[in-house]
Amino acid sequence: MNPLPPEVNTPELKPEKVGSLIKRFGIGAITGVAITGLYWSYTDWFGYAEPITTGIIGSLILAIFCGLLTLKWGYKILESLLGLLP
Repeated sequence: MNPLPPEVNTPELKPEKVGSLIKRFGIGAITGVAITGLYWSYTDWFGYAEPITTGIIGSLILAIFCGLLTLKWGYKILESLLGLLP
């Protein structure tokens, strides 16, 4: 079985700089922490006390998740995530 020939007009992907990737992940992680903080403030406002350990673990998980989403798909995903907030 022969491999398929390369596409004629396929653009080559340029490798991104490590600093740019770290910055993009960091901005996504900060957004995740902000979303978690907003959620946590709403739970306190409505009288549902979220335990501190659950809040911290949830914040870290959401921060890593948002950072990875931003790293993969760019800043447009942050706009979509922030559009879902109340």
